[in-house]
Amino acid sequence: MQTLLEIKNLHVRFFLKEGTVSAVNGVSYDVPAQKTLGVVGESGCGKSITARAAMRILPPRGKITAGQVLLAPRNGNAKSGPIDLTALHPNSREIRAIRGRDISMIFQEPMTALSPVHTVGNQIMEVVRLHQNATKAEARDVAVESLHLVGVPIPERRVDQYPHELSGGLRQRCMIAMALACRPRLLIADEPTTALDVTIQSQILNLIERLQAELGMAVMMITHDLGVIAETADEVAVMYLGRIIEQGPTDAIFHDAKHPYTQGLLASVPKIGKGNVARLESIPGTVPDPFAKLPGCPFHPRCKHRINGTCELAQPPALLELTPAHKVACFLYADQREPPAPNEP
Repeated sequence: MQTLLEIKNLHVRFFLKEGTVSAVNGVSYDVPAQKTLGVVGESGCGKSITARAAMRILPPRGKITAGQVLLAPRNGNAKSGPIDLTALHPNSREIRAIRGRDISMIFQEPMTALSPVHTVGNQIMEVVRLHQNATKAEARDVAVESLHLVGVPIPERRVDQYPHELSGGLRQRCMIAMALACRPRLLIADEPTTALDVTIQSQILNLIERLQAELGMAVMMITHDLGVIAETADEVAVMYLGRIIEQGPTDAIFHDAKHPYTQGLLASVPKIGKGNVARLESIPGTVPDPFAKLPGCPFHPRCKHRINGTCELAQPPALLELTPAHKVACFLYADQREPPAPNEP
């Protein structure tokens, strides 16, 4: 399957007055074309920073210190080769041409991501005029069409309204309309259902799934909600403290999780039909301070299965292939790799 976006050994540092924060530490994963990759983990584990680094929209003190982000050429033009986004200046014409056209992002909170002093129509029109060289009238038509596409009622009237005049669900739909106005190849959905009630959450997820099928785009779904991942993702990457600690198909992650952290996340999900008989489990402790330089495995202070004398002294091995599709970074499985297939005669 064709890889649309490839992140290779990405490192991101924040250089602050208090010290240096290692936000992303050697993250590598692929986003296949027309598929959904779910990136899951607790707050502060580097999910959003990885996506922002890929789009080159890091905060001012953030810097990519190593690694590559490779975007497949448009229209399958293999001769031109992939585009290394990390080699482009964050304010260059090249990367600004890619944002919105090839890669778009739905941000966590639409009320703060949308401009309060411009109508939602003007904000969608700006994207269209930037990437499609359209007239103002043509851009307005595209804005109305985009609002209609995402299920906004009476789009001809909503296009002239301001974000504060809309409900949370409508603002989120307007944010999605703006992200999809130029039909991107990759949609990064960063906590797209945050602060929405359960009914609206379901509508937004169904909407993204329907639009993905209609437009043929890939989706990177960033969330801490495992229910969202189970409903939408084809493959899952589990992050902890800036690292990928487990990766595999959704079924394998949910039914045969290997890393103690992934197992802890799954155990903390309420089970239907259990009522208040079954007590919810929790992962002891909290995510370490980002300024802390922990020796050994970053999860070992919270791990129930740590190997004393090993986990607190050394970093786990790189992602081990338990099967060709299921990988984990944990000392518990250092000797359990699936043997390689015999060579063909």
